Parts: sequence; structure tokens; C-alpha cells
Amino acid sequence: MHKGEYPDAFFSNFEAQNENMIQRIQSLYFFLSILISGVLAFFLSFFAGNDGPLMLHQYPIFMAGFLIIAVLSLMALISFKKRRNQVVYGRLAILVAFITFGFMLYHWYDNYQGEASRLGTGVFLPLIIVVLLSMANRAVMNDEAKVQAADRFR
Repeated sequence: MHKGEYPDAFFSNFEAQNENMIQRIQSLYFFLSILISGVLAFFLSFFAGNDGPLMLHQYPIFMAGFLIIAVLSLMALISFKKRRNQVVYGRLAILVAFITFGFMLYHWYDNYQGEASRLGTGVFLPLIIVVLLSMANRAVMNDEAKVQAADRFR
């Protein structure tokens, strides 16, 4: 063998490792989405009530929204071999995040007459989740395009 030549076994092993590595960045985004919606949301205040901060467990509909987002993100993370399913789960999670955010804004406006001082940091978590899930979906679609381009060359 000359310098720069590698046996065929090297390339086949490299291709197998590279296909598993494709999913890294979107897995991180999906994991962060799970972490924010399934864990962090329970520790932040959502609204400032008369008796102190109001947490997520005091609002069952918001809690259901965050748990659905976490489950959809987990399903997207687990289905890393089916990229199209990942995109579908990600889009559904984005839709649920926007719906949850809308319910929060409606609750804030209805109960607190739009006082900005009554908003907690937890109200903005769905927007962070939407950004993370959008970046994950974009990365999944880029990977799908790379795989399709590689399939055309074979």
C-alpha cells in the first residue's frame, strides 16, 4: 500500500460510524427540549399571583402541554433511524408548544389584565422549545438530504 491508500475495510467501517454520527446535533436539540419541557418547567414560576409565584403544577392544562411536548420530543429522539418520523414528531411538538403558549397568554390576559409584572420566566419556555425543535428539524432534514444525495451516487 502506498501513502494515502487504505484497505476497503477501513472505508466500510468509517461509513458505518459516520451514519451513526449523523444524528448528533439534532439529538442534542431534542434532548434539550425534553429537559426544558419535562424538568425545568416544573421549577420555574409562570405567573406572579397575590400569594407569591405560581408554578406549573398549579395549572393542569399547561402541565399537560409541557408533558406532551416532552413525550413527542422523546419519541423524536428515539426514532433516530426514521428521519421522516422525527420531523413529524418535531412539528407536532412545535404545534403543541405554540398552543400551550397561546393558552398561557390567554390566561395571563384574562386573569391579570395584561400586567407585565405578573409574567414569570416559565411563560417563555415554549418559545425556547420551539427554537430548539426548529433547529432539530432543520438538522434532520439536512441529514435526510445528505443521505438521499449519497444514495444517488450509489
